[in-house]
Amino acid sequence: MEEHVSGYLPPMRSRGPEFRLRRLTHDPAGAGDGAISPDGARFVASSRRAGSLNLWFYEIATDQWHQGTRGAGDDIEAQWSPDSSCLAFTSSRGGHKAVWLYRSRDGRISQLTHADHEEEYPQWSPDGTQIAFAGGPWGQRHFYVVPAKGGRPRPVTATPGRAGACSYLPDGRALVCHSYDTGAGAISVLPLNGSAPTQITDGAWDYKPAVSRAHPVVAFSRSFEGRSVIWVQRLDGTGTGRALVTEAADDRWPNWTADGQNLFFHRLVDRGVGVWVLDRRTGAVRHVVGAEEQPRYGSLSPDGTKLVYAAEDSGRSVVKVRDLSGGPPRLLPLGEAAFPTWSPDGRSIAYLARHPARPRWEIATYDLAGGESRVWTRGIAWLKGMHGPLDFSPDGTRIVFKSDTEPFEADLCALDVRTGEVLKLTEDPWWDEAPSWTPDGSGVVFMSTRGGDWTWGFYRLDIGTGEITTLAGPDYVERNNPRLLPDGTLLCSLVASGAEELHEQRPDGLARVLSGAGPSVRYPVPSRDGSLVVFTRTFRTVEYWLAENVWAPDSPIADLAGDRPDRTDSPQPPWSMGPVRSPVDTRRR
Repeated sequence: MEEHVSGYLPPMRSRGPEFRLRRLTHDPAGAGDGAISPDGARFVASSRRAGSLNLWFYEIATDQWHQGTRGAGDDIEAQWSPDSSCLAFTSSRGGHKAVWLYRSRDGRISQLTHADHEEEYPQWSPDGTQIAFAGGPWGQRHFYVVPAKGGRPRPVTATPGRAGACSYLPDGRALVCHSYDTGAGAISVLPLNGSAPTQITDGAWDYKPAVSRAHPVVAFSRSFEGRSVIWVQRLDGTGTGRALVTEAADDRWPNWTADGQNLFFHRLVDRGVGVWVLDRRTGAVRHVVGAEEQPRYGSLSPDGTKLVYAAEDSGRSVVKVRDLSGGPPRLLPLGEAAFPTWSPDGRSIAYLARHPARPRWEIATYDLAGGESRVWTRGIAWLKGMHGPLDFSPDGTRIVFKSDTEPFEADLCALDVRTGEVLKLTEDPWWDEAPSWTPDGSGVVFMSTRGGDWTWGFYRLDIGTGEITTLAGPDYVERNNPRLLPDGTLLCSLVASGAEELHEQRPDGLARVLSGAGPSVRYPVPSRDGSLVVFTRTFRTVEYWLAENVWAPDSPIADLAGDRPDRTDSPQPPWSMGPVRSPVDTRRR
C-alpha cells in the first residue's frame, strides 16, 4: 500500500482558522451530485430549474446561479478538470448514459464515449490527460480509462462486476473505487498497472470516494443503516476513520478543493409537511395532520373514520392513530415503526418494526383491541432491506412487501399470517418495490426497473400464473407507488411540471393529474372502495455544504492528516438511521 499513497504534500495542520460547516445554498429542483471547482470559487450541480436535468453553476462569492448545459436528457455527475477549463459529465441526451465534455470558456459540449451500453461517473486524472469511468450493463461493468482528447477506452478491471465510481490517487498510478461486489458497498485501491485491487473499507454501504491531493486520506459516503454520512479514512490502513458530521442528515458525494483544506458535499432534505385526504367523488381535500409531526405515510381504516400514520419523533419513526372526527392522535406502543397499514377487518395493523438492539426492520402486526404485537420475520436470514410500503390482501391472510436481494436488486415477498410462511413472488435481477394487492386479491401491482437501463415502469403480477404484464412505462417519466382501484383506475404519484402530483390512469387509457391534491404528493393510499385517497405532502430540497479548514485542531477528522496515525477508535454514530440497503434514491430516474 505504501507505493500507492506516495506523491502527497507533507501533512499540514491549520493553526489559525477554525473548522466550520457552512451551508452555501439550496436548490428544490436539484438532483445533488455537486462538485466544487479546484480553487473553491464555484461548484457545479445538476438541477431541473429549467425543466430538464442540466448542469448549473453556483458562484459562491456572489450567491448567483447560472445555467451551463441545455436540452433534453439528464446531465449529471459533472467533475472539473484539474485546471478548471473543462468538465466531464454523464448525459443521456444521446439515448443512454455516456460521458460528455463541457468546455468552460464557451459552453461547447462534445461526446467522449460512444459504447452501446451505459457509461457514467467520469473522473479526471491528476494531469488532466485521462478520464476514468464505469461502463457496461449492471452486474457486468468494468472500470475504464479513456484519453481526455478522445480515443478508445481500455478496461482497468480484469473481470466485470458491480462497478461504481472512482477517484485518482495524486500520482495517477491507481484509482480508488467503490463497487458492490461484496454484497454491500466497499472501496478498494485499483492499480492501473494490472495488479490486483486492495480493499480498504468494510463498512455497510461505502460509495463515491474522493481522494485528497494534499493528505493520504479518502472521503466517501457511508451508510450504516439508511442515511449517508461523509466519512474520512486514511489510505494506509491505520485507523478506521470517522464521520465528518454526526447528526441526523443524509450527506453524500464528498469533493475536495485542490489545496485539501475544504470538503464539499450535498445534503438531501426530505420531510413530511402534512397528511391530506382526497374525496375522489367530490374533489374535496381535507388536511388532517400538520407539519409539526413530520408525517410520512398514512392508511385509512376500512370504515374511513380513522387514520394510522408514521411520523418523526426525535429523529425516529413512530406510529400514531388519529380519529378523523377530531381530537388528539394516539401514539401506539410500537417503538420505532414505519409504513403502517390497516387490516381489511380493521382489527389490526401491519407495520415495519425495529428493535434498538437489532437494526434490521421486520414485518410485524399489532392487535388494536388486545394491544399485542407480533414480529413475523425475525430469524429469517435471507430477508433484508424490507423498508417500504406493505399491503394486506383483501381477505386479510397475506401481507405483501419487498426484500433486497443483491445491491440494487429487490424481490417481492408475501407473508401468510395464518402460518408465518414467507414466499417469494418474484425472483430476478430487477428492483421490484412498492407492492399492493389488486382489489380482488388475484394479483399484485408494483413498480420495477425490469424495463432496463434504470427506467421504471408499473407492472401487474398474476398470483395464480406468475405472469407479469406492463401497466405503465417503462420510460423516463417519474412515477411512484402504484395502486389499482376497484374501477380499474391506476393511481400513483407522477412528476409533472417538475413537481410530484397525484395522477390517475383510467381503464380507457385517459389520464389526468388531480390538481386539487396539490404538488409534492407522496405515498397515495386509497380506501378499500377507492372513494378516498390519503396522501402525504413533502418538503424536499438539496442543500450544498462546505466543510472549511478540515485539518484545524477542532475538526472531527484533524488527526487523520498524519499526526496521530495510531488512533483507531471509531465511535458508533449517535443518530437514528433506517435499514441497510442500496443507497440509491429510488425516486431518481
